[in-house]
Amino acid sequence: MPKIIENVRERAIAEAREVLAREGYAAMTVRRVAKALGIAPATIYNYFPSKEDLAACVMLEDWQELTRDIGEGDGRSAEETVRALYGMVRRFTETYELSWAQYETEGSAAPMRRRYHSVLVEQLAGYIRAAMTPEEAETEPWRAAFLAELVLRFGSDGNSAYGDMEPAVRKILG
Repeated sequence: MPKIIENVRERAIAEAREVLAREGYAAMTVRRVAKALGIAPATIYNYFPSKEDLAACVMLEDWQELTRDIGEGDGRSAEETVRALYGMVRRFTETYELSWAQYETEGSAAPMRRRYHSVLVEQLAGYIRAAMTPEEAETEPWRAAFLAELVLRFGSDGNSAYGDMEPAVRKILG
């Protein structure tokens, strides 16, 4: 009879999260996560086909947690929403800064960015549109997407502060 192991997926994600945040992508291996959980690496592969998939799952869960804090149409102005989204992207980027740097040296980051960039822009633009007046969102839909691009660009750049993009945000929002 096979051994039943409780919460393998959740425990693997928690362990991988710790390693990614503390030591980066290079240090996070399926073997290391399995060893910390006292299970065989093959058990982890039942849930995650690769190290990359495990890391992506960790980051997706963290991203979803951050986006829950933003909420659509929660009474914030469009400018306040852009500021909150910038802070969210900044926190996410800072948490995984070492992992992203290491991932980029392996050459896998560019295809991943291309794959998910438009999804992130649309998600962020949705929050911004929800904070705009209905007239603005309908007559000038480009503004939300443009602001979402700014949020991603400045929020993920470790050298930029919100104040660097604030004048552009104010001009775009009029």
